[in-house]
This record gives sequence, C-alpha cells and structure tokens, in this order.
Amino acid sequence: MPLCAGGMGKVYKALRFPILSNKGDSSMKFKLRSLILVYVALLPISSRADERPNIVLIVGDDVGFSDIGAFGGEIRTPNLDALAKEGVRLTNYHAAPTCGPSRSMLLTGVDHHLAGSGVNRAGLFRLPELQGRPGYEGYLNDSVVTFATLLKDAGYHTYISGKWDPGTRPGQLPIDHGFEQSFVMAAGGASHFDDMAGLTRPVAVAPYYENDRKVEKLPEDFYSSEFYTDRIIDYIDSNDDGRPFMAYLSFTAGHWPLQVPDDWLDRYEDKYEEGWRAIREERFKRQKDMGIIPAHAQLSEGHPAVKDWDTLLPAERQVELKRMRIYAAMIENMDHHIGRLLEALKERDTERETFIIFLSDNGAEGNAIDGIMDNKYWIPSNFDNRFENLGRQGSYVWLGLGWGDAAVTPFRLFKSYTTAGGIRTPAILYSTHGRTDNGIKDAIVTVRDIAPTILELAGVEKPEGSYDGKTVHRMSGKSLLDYLGGQSETVHDNEPLGWEVYGSRALIKGEWKAVRIYPPAGNGQWELFNIRTDPTETANLAGDFPDVIAELIADWDAYAEANGVAVFERDVGYGRY
Repeated sequence: MPLCAGGMGKVYKALRFPILSNKGDSSMKFKLRSLILVYVALLPISSRADERPNIVLIVGDDVGFSDIGAFGGEIRTPNLDALAKEGVRLTNYHAAPTCGPSRSMLLTGVDHHLAGSGVNRAGLFRLPELQGRPGYEGYLNDSVVTFATLLKDAGYHTYISGKWDPGTRPGQLPIDHGFEQSFVMAAGGASHFDDMAGLTRPVAVAPYYENDRKVEKLPEDFYSSEFYTDRIIDYIDSNDDGRPFMAYLSFTAGHWPLQVPDDWLDRYEDKYEEGWRAIREERFKRQKDMGIIPAHAQLSEGHPAVKDWDTLLPAERQVELKRMRIYAAMIENMDHHIGRLLEALKERDTERETFIIFLSDNGAEGNAIDGIMDNKYWIPSNFDNRFENLGRQGSYVWLGLGWGDAAVTPFRLFKSYTTAGGIRTPAILYSTHGRTDNGIKDAIVTVRDIAPTILELAGVEKPEGSYDGKTVHRMSGKSLLDYLGGQSETVHDNEPLGWEVYGSRALIKGEWKAVRIYPPAGNGQWELFNIRTDPTETANLAGDFPDVIAELIADWDAYAEANGVAVFERDVGYGRY
C-alpha cells in the first residue's frame, strides 16, 4: 500500500501541470484524465484515499508535573491549556526518571535497559563498569526499531526537530532510525543560544546535525524553542503529496542551563516572592480544585534538604528568585511556540485528522548540577554568572533543590528518582476529530505505551520479534486508543511495571507501588505505598503488608533479570544533596 499511495502522489504531481497548461487541447485533457482513472482503478481501495491521521508528538524537557496551567501551575501556558480543555489529561502518566532512558522507550516501546539506554549516555562517563554491557551502549542498539522507521516504511513522512539524545554520532542519529528530515541537538542538553555550549567538560561543545550533516555553526539569532519550531513547521509545509506525516517536536526547554531571550527575562518579575513551599501549597490546592489530584490526597513532604525560605540570606534569595523566574519564562516561551505550531497546522486547512500528544520526558530537575563531574570548577571558569547576566547567553544556572521540589507538586523527589516526582509528568492528548474522551483520566499509563498508540493510529502492526531481516525486541507497551476513547477503563490492569535508573528502583502492580531509594534522599529500604488511597506516596505500609511488599520485590527482581538491569546497591546518580 505505501508504494501505491506514494505512486499516486507522483502521478498527480506529474499530470497537474500538463492539464493546466494545455488549455486548448481537450483531447489531451481527456487522455490524461482517463490515465488517472485507470491508475486509480488498479489501486487497492485502501490506497485510493489515504485517510490515516497526521501525528504530532511534542515533548518538553524536565517539565514538572505541576508546571503547566492545566496541571495546577501558575506559569502561563494558554496553548497547552486549550489542548487539555478540548482533549484528555492523563494524570497518572509515567516516564522514566531521566531523559535518555525515557526517550529511548518513547521511540521504541521497549524498556530502556534493552534498547541501549540503561543509563543516560553521560552516566557512562562516571560509571565505567557499565561500559560494554549490553543495553548500556548509550545509543539505540540494533535490537529495537523505532515507530519512525515503521511509519516511514508504511508511507508516512517522518520529521523531527529538537533534542534527540539516544545517540550522538553518525549511524546513531534520527536519519538512521526512520526520520526522513531532521534537525537535532544530539546530546542531553546545551546552551539555548547559538554558542553551542555543552553541559560538562567532556561535551563542552554540543553536537548538532541536520539529517546526516554535522552543523558547525548555528544562526546568530538562534534560540532553541523558536528555531526547533520553525524547522518542524518547514518540514510539515514541505509535505505536498497528500501523504500523512508524523512530526516530533522535541524541546530542550526547560533543561538547564536556564536561558531565555532578553525580552522574556522579566515576564515573572513580580512572582515567587513567597518562596517554594508557598508555591507548592498553592499548586496543590489548585490541583485538588481541578480534579488533578483526589480530594483525599496529602501533600508530600518533598526533599528533606530543602531549606526554609525565610532562612535564606537576602542575596541568596534573589538568586533563587531569578532561577525560578527564568524557568517560568522558558516554559511560557515553549508554550508560545507550541501555539505557533498549532496555528500552522490549522492553516493547512485539511480534513485529515491530526492527533497531538504532549509529554514531558521526566520530572523537574532538582539536583545539584554543580556536583556533576568537575562542574564546580568548570562552570565558573567558563560562564558569566554575574547576577545581571543570569538567563542570558553565556550564563549557566539551573532550577535547584527548592524550586525542583515545587515543580513536581504534589509528589516527592524529582528527576533521576523513581518516586512519583521523578516519573509522573503532565500528559495531554488531543484529536481534531474527537477520537479521545474529553477530560481527566487517571489509569496508569507509561512512556512505553506511546509507540504502540502511534502505530495503531497509523494502522501499522507492531513488530513481533523481527523486522527487516533482524531480530528485535517486542514492544512491551500497549496502545492507549481503547482507553482514550472510553472502550476500556485501564491499560495495564494488574500487570507489574518496573523502573530503574542510577540504582533507584520502583515497581507498580495494580494499586500498590514499591520504591527503593538509597541515601542521601532515601533510607535504602523498600517502601510500600497504596497509590489508590495515597497517590502522593506519604504513608509507607511495608511493615503492615509484608506479603505484598515481598511479592512486589520478587516482581522487581524478575523485571530486572528479564531486562538486563545492572543492579546497584547504592545511589549512583548525579548532583546529590
């Protein structure tokens, strides 16, 4: 079918000009039209009118559960809020604790330990014992196939613009994994301006690629969210053959370093004076009022090292305010550019359905970024972090512990942990044809479910153990379409679902969740929570239900063995307080 559909597009392109140009030759017009009718008659019925939907996947970077308005935040996100109002909000959506693992599962529907991203690629610099271990290659390995490859082979146009992450070298790029057009920053993060500054000394210059060509210089007016949106719109506008497209807009907002264009710096100048705990409480109240969190839920205590706002010195408080104000402006700026994309889609004036998915790749960043490698010395010697320059090109600042805690309201901990704050993120799905229910859904959904959902939307079968002559892992995620449309009430029923990154572990099974977090943020023991009655994980029930916790630990051990998890009996994460 894809070849026939593509051929039909070529016939129309070839014949459109002669028909219009031979105004006086009616016999020529008749012959050409007859040729088209014969061609169409020979096509399979399914190829005559390709009505498969366009698919738009938008991913924010380190955007916390409560950072957008539709999930209780005070940051202005009118475009995402409008999508949420007309579509469905998934309030129990789970990503991975960090970006590389999450994005590898997003693309493949396969657990990240099998796909090649057992830890972030940067983690391999710090953990040499993982180098050479299967599943820890630091890029998508040969045992998985992306939804982009499957869609492209089925006749879709496939585009990506923005952050890539699972692979930074030729042979590991989007062009090698099914994307026909791509402009990407291939690493985990970078400056948002044209200086291309990386995040650590080992990757001091961020790698950019357009298709298979390395980009040596960015435009002088480059700002990540704007440029990535421009590119994806250009790719979509280049599609004039009638075939559907899949467009993946992958922002680096709000990943550190926190930076915005100068005219956005003062957007939140009058906000956040009350401090992080007050913001956390305000967001929690709104979440209850909106139905994002059940009325019976309790606000978790957050990270134990968060300082009381009133104990900060005046100068320290001003720096902390600047962090959050820049971050909020970044999120609003991202939403602004999402609005530009939505307007461009609307202007295409097509009757074809467009299915839009918005996600974050993990919880907000609350770790101490100056604690990574030699950042404590590398950052001050290479960046201008004078107060008046924070948020501008050449600066390097991050969200920090207190605001990271607020961003994941109502949960505890944040990015790199398997508590809810690390893996529960906002998720919005919207169909121009009303395919989804409208409102809030709270059944457990995972990042591995996105690829199977996209494939079912496109009418493409999941690979069952092999594809294109090679053995590949089966997708462990499940399509969400029946759930989104109200034909089913759950996605995973009582199926055990496991997580692990940097030694942090979790397993969810039905209404139960087991979590193991090592010091300094945890006690190193397995904890047990009933996430139906206690969604914010405040009451450890391990001592009350020994049989349940034993069952979940056994399930996690089975998950680790089946997925090749390198088991650490300590916290091997980064930037710990």
